[in-house]
Amino acid sequence: MATLAREPIDGPPSPRVASSPGFPGGHAIRIVCAGKTDVGRKRQLNEDSFYHSEKDGFCVLADGMGGRDFGEVASSLCVSSFNTYFKKNFPETFRGRRRGGDGLLEDLLRTLFDGWVREVNNQVYGLGMVDARYREMGTTLAFLYHQEDFVALVHVGDSRIYRWRGGEVRQVTEDHSFINSQLKAKLITPEEAALSSHKNIITRAIGTRQAVKPEVRFQDARPGDVFLLCSDGLSDLVSSDDMARAISRNGTNLQRAVEELVDLANERGGKDNITVVLARVEEGAPPRNGNGAPAGGPGGNGGSPPAAPGAR
Repeated sequence: MATLAREPIDGPPSPRVASSPGFPGGHAIRIVCAGKTDVGRKRQLNEDSFYHSEKDGFCVLADGMGGRDFGEVASSLCVSSFNTYFKKNFPETFRGRRRGGDGLLEDLLRTLFDGWVREVNNQVYGLGMVDARYREMGTTLAFLYHQEDFVALVHVGDSRIYRWRGGEVRQVTEDHSFINSQLKAKLITPEEAALSSHKNIITRAIGTRQAVKPEVRFQDARPGDVFLLCSDGLSDLVSSDDMARAISRNGTNLQRAVEELVDLANERGGKDNITVVLARVEEGAPPRNGNGAPAGGPGGNGGSPPAAPGAR
């Protein structure tokens, strides 16, 4: 669970086609997913939430934070809202299109996902305005949407997205955190950052202020790529090299890789809630009827709607 530092921000403002000619054999491209959340060894409450849908090609993860143990309400509301927005509001005309070189599809997706984040922020922040119990709650966000030859990555805070390719893992998001700001300004070294007592202070979160600006990025996606979404309960204790070894060792068995990563974080202290989602890019059409998968496990929060305010 993170704590928040203040940073100036801007004000408010699936089935795909049956073939992808740019890939071998012209086959359709899909993602196959697995995920797990765990309360860890030190906390009594799991404030992380996640959801993934192979049919619709997306994964979403949120790490709740703040005031009076209501972080799980913020994270669950974030995850369930993204699920609802995607299933009800994602334009059918976008589906099946390749990335293209003109940037138009990227601009449209950026506008769409930016609007969704701002709407979720309004919901979480609004709860705090009408009920003092929720006033300090917030959540991070890591969201991945896959379409044909690329993925859209959306994040707020210090929940991360990594990409495994060719046996190596690389972080493809940039933390909205106090430590990362210091690193970018070259005020501290990576070695000093690893030992800093300010590691969990984030500079951007959903629901803690009236407006938030998400980071939206795009990456090419190839069959065999594995994208890893995680809360800081994993990334604080498990290095990218450890992630690469776990994914490489378990091959296409994503659930076993997820279990190994969660176990490793717990073996190293499990000082926070631990959530991991893996999404592997493969050839083949996505399932017709879908398989949306909420989080499970004791203390975890799934992709279902959160409890009503006041329910615990």
